[in-house]
Amino acid sequence: MSINSIITPMSFSLARDAICQLLATERDKQIELAKEGGATEGWIHQTMDFTVFPKRFRYPDVSEMPCVFVYFNRGSFPEDRQDLYENEFVGNMQVEYYACGLNEDLTDKTEDEVLKLINEAEANAEDRLNYLTAQIYKILFSEPTNLYRATDNIVHSVKLKDWERILTPRDTLGAAEGVLAARFSFELGINEKTYYTNTINIKEFYTKLQIREEFIDPLIRRIWETL
Repeated sequence: MSINSIITPMSFSLARDAICQLLATERDKQIELAKEGGATEGWIHQTMDFTVFPKRFRYPDVSEMPCVFVYFNRGSFPEDRQDLYENEFVGNMQVEYYACGLNEDLTDKTEDEVLKLINEAEANAEDRLNYLTAQIYKILFSEPTNLYRATDNIVHSVKLKDWERILTPRDTLGAAEGVLAARFSFELGINEKTYYTNTINIKEFYTKLQIREEFIDPLIRRIWETL
């Protein structure tokens, strides 16, 4: 069986997957550089490593942190950039991320010891959040054309909108007091075709960019299997 013109995913879904791959690829390169410089696995885990989730919206478990969520939360279609075959999509992409500083077992500790451990956990979370902010920012914006290349030019315009903290120690209780979170918002311009894209083009997109299985939707994988 061969399916050549089934309705294919929106282009902004492909862009999301490619951006997840960009973050993961550059993270791995930095980890390799750290290993070559003599860094230990423990230091790398605490300082540089993070997990990328393209389809996660619930609050993450501490065991999954540091982690990054990538998703579009809204978009617009400017009237002056619409026609019969494609419409301009101006999408607001969120790169949301969490970091934590782990508290030790607080059992049998004095009040002063508990406070000291909590303060240390918060400081560790702050340090990791700040460096994760730098990792994300420089991976995505180190070069003006970085996101264009990473998405094989599906994305044709990029505008960094804002950065904000979305979770502070005051928002959490108990052992989770060492958890912090923040979010970048940026605007991507993408042409959304109205006609059914040839499915071979979708396969070529994922293959060319070497997008990992974890970032590929089951529907897209199913389309590949019918080619």
